[in-house]
Amino acid sequence: MSANDSGANPVDPQQRFTQMYLEGHAPWDSGVSPPELLASIQGPEALPPGRALDIGCGTGTNSLTLALAGWRVLGVDFAEPAIVQALLKAAEAGPAIARAGGSVAFAQADVTRLTPPAPEERVNLLLDIGCLNGIPSELRPAYAQTMASYAAPGALFLLYAHLPRSDGSGPLGCTPDEIDTLFAGTFRLERREMGTSPQGGDSMWNWLRRV
Repeated sequence: MSANDSGANPVDPQQRFTQMYLEGHAPWDSGVSPPELLASIQGPEALPPGRALDIGCGTGTNSLTLALAGWRVLGVDFAEPAIVQALLKAAEAGPAIARAGGSVAFAQADVTRLTPPAPEERVNLLLDIGCLNGIPSELRPAYAQTMASYAAPGALFLLYAHLPRSDGSGPLGCTPDEIDTLFAGTFRLERREMGTSPQGGDSMWNWLRRV
């Protein structure tokens, strides 16, 4: 999925995002990992490399950033053209990823229907940059269940989301209250920063911790 979806039609998001990738119109696909992610995996207070789930991974920019830092990463997106591009990029980066001790795999799948992993395969880091805010509201509880099933105890969940716009444009969006309600009892909010998206509209970063 995306961090921004101008003119969103919630009826068939898979077809919409697939078409946008095919047309080369994916403004969220910047090719640059955000500083919020980099701060979590670099420097003296960085998380040690472990397993990561990149939710709505697009063409794999952040999955590859993690793999090149020694993480074992699964990137998931339901847009086939995005996954095709991600696999090509992973093949090119393969030798460097191997030298770093990381790995990366990509799957075309609906993140609300992922099969829970075995306990030893749960992840230490979950990353969502603009996926949840594009999911229809009736599917969001299933999304929250998936995130809880994938997260090892103490796992960090970095969640970036757009807020709903008053004019109805852009992605569906979600509010801080909705995030707090969705993850009550499974994740604890450690930090929240409100901001503005490069594509316009209000947005927020959330740092959540699996309880």
